[in-house]
Amino acid sequence: MDKEIRDQALTDAANALRVQEQQRKLTSTRLSELAEDLTKLEEINRKNSQNIDDLLQIANEMFVNSGMTLSDLPDNTPLSDDPLFSTNSDGLRGLHIPHYEDLETVEVRNANDWNHYLEHIEDYARKNAINLQEDPFNHLLTSKDKEIIANRIKDDYMLRKANCDKLDYLIATFSGVVAGLVDSFFVGMPGESKLEGWSQDQTDKFVIKVAKMAGNPGKDNGKSEIVNAIKFFEDKYKINYDQPTGKAAGSVFDMSLSNHHIKSLGHAPDLIGLLFSVVSQFQGTSHFLDNGRHIVMDTRTQELTGNNFLAKLFSGIVNWIGHLISDVAGSSSGRDGNPDGRGSGIPIPMFELFQIVGKGEFHVKYSSSSNRYREMTLADLSVKVFEKGYDARFGVTLAVPVVLNELMTRLLWALKSRFIDNLSWKESIPIESDPNLRRVLLTSHGVLCLVDGVDAGIRSGGEILTFALHLNFVAWKRLAFSGLLEVRSLYKEKALDLNAMEKDIEKEWSLIFDDSSIHY
Repeated sequence: MDKEIRDQALTDAANALRVQEQQRKLTSTRLSELAEDLTKLEEINRKNSQNIDDLLQIANEMFVNSGMTLSDLPDNTPLSDDPLFSTNSDGLRGLHIPHYEDLETVEVRNANDWNHYLEHIEDYARKNAINLQEDPFNHLLTSKDKEIIANRIKDDYMLRKANCDKLDYLIATFSGVVAGLVDSFFVGMPGESKLEGWSQDQTDKFVIKVAKMAGNPGKDNGKSEIVNAIKFFEDKYKINYDQPTGKAAGSVFDMSLSNHHIKSLGHAPDLIGLLFSVVSQFQGTSHFLDNGRHIVMDTRTQELTGNNFLAKLFSGIVNWIGHLISDVAGSSSGRDGNPDGRGSGIPIPMFELFQIVGKGEFHVKYSSSSNRYREMTLADLSVKVFEKGYDARFGVTLAVPVVLNELMTRLLWALKSRFIDNLSWKESIPIESDPNLRRVLLTSHGVLCLVDGVDAGIRSGGEILTFALHLNFVAWKRLAFSGLLEVRSLYKEKALDLNAMEKDIEKEWSLIFDDSSIHY
């Protein structure tokens, strides 16, 4: 069931309610008038009844005094001819009989025709001078209603300042230190990590499984299962921006098999990669980053399939995803015949952006056995780090202590809120909109990055490349995100928490529409 309501549909419904409210008021006024007139009529009837009783008493006394009875009256004598029973029409002239005009209604011929009903609503509004261009809720809500809504928004959705105690910060420090030790002893750097083999195996299993789902026959051609799976994706999802070397890209810049996945923007597994991949496929171009430069080359070698724009867009997105899967575990040529080889994977999401910074002077050794140094910019250093195996597979390894820190912090904070702060289970749910939890997460990820930085500094011995290889990019990226949330909360203190408000509104709509068949 479609639970989304457009602004115009909501306004139309509110205008209909406004017209109905106008009709309700008119009906209420008419009922009050009728009640008042009925009260007057009851009073007139009471007085008339009293007068009739008095007249009967007088007539009875007259018969008694004259010695007559009703049987003495002739049968053919009309009572109206007798002065005693004569009536005066002037007595009725003072009685006012009110005239009630018919109340105007909104015609509804077809209960299922909403547009037809709105036409009659607009017609009624024109006849009764109701301005439907005004905000209908300003008329529908009373001052009391507005006050209640304003107070609820203030109490429930106003961003509050964090008020953490010592135990909150102790939880953050404990979680960050534990996760940092896991990062130090089990993650380390590419080629030395105790968890790197696990992440490599998980990546291979993922590629093989997806290949089977996509229809890979898994031919027994003497090659390993992972090589067959990678070759399947390479053949099925070819793209035009997969130049492997600088020579293939026109010799405009230096690029090799070991770094073309990070230099080619279409190979980035994030929104930036998706954007440049689709643009490259539509325009027949290739986009590269090299030492702060954005390089574009013409590669009109293929056309997207599809009869219209949406079909081609879908085809481009599918090609991007399929080609990323073919590269995430290395190329088929790099893995074939080399069971210990890992090939060149794809970069960690957002890691390619370091190539924008073509500045900086970093002294990097040519090799571990050489004392010769080379001056590198931050862009070149990031490429060198990628070439050493710092790719998306190693990113999975890097994410282990980050996820551990996240879960541990949220769990301990929830238990502390429930059993020490004596909050309800609902209030103890570790959602990030809570200002205290947001501050605790920032602190715990800060401690993790502090331990990571100290460990990288000690293990590198002052060598910048080794230092960079030991840094946990995923942890620092999560810290940056937590920092942005905290800065936002400080900047917007006493502002509205729109995310929490939207979630509650969605819940309310769900309750309204669960038993409804109304569609807008």
